[in-house]
Amino acid sequence: MNKINYNDVPGCFLHCIQSDCKMADHCLRQLAMQALPDDYRGVTILNPKLAKPMGDCYMLPGQYDTFRYRLQGKFGRNPYFERRKGERLCSPSDIKDVEAALKAIGHEELKFDAYIKKLNWID
Repeated sequence: MNKINYNDVPGCFLHCIQSDCKMADHCLRQLAMQALPDDYRGVTILNPKLAKPMGDCYMLPGQYDTFRYRLQGKFGRNPYFERRKGERLCSPSDIKDVEAALKAIGHEELKFDAYIKKLNWID
């Protein structure tokens, strides 16, 4: 079983409650749920009506490693995690890089949660 350190799970990460899924031992959303500390009062879960235990719904750890390494090479380690946590917004060119990384691992269907148009005073 692939154990994860729950401290590495982003704050608003969607957890999956479908423990009967054949991919549960490899799915980051289910692994986050399995690693959830007993003292947490609440977490964000994937809509159970959308979570179908088919086995082809999420990014596997090996795919995530490829995705992460590609984007860390592009953005740098800390800026990658800042973007992942939502501390730094992605520019339109960053979005193209993320979409290219998703395409490289075969997950073109994954989309951004939201788009915000505002001035970037940091970069």
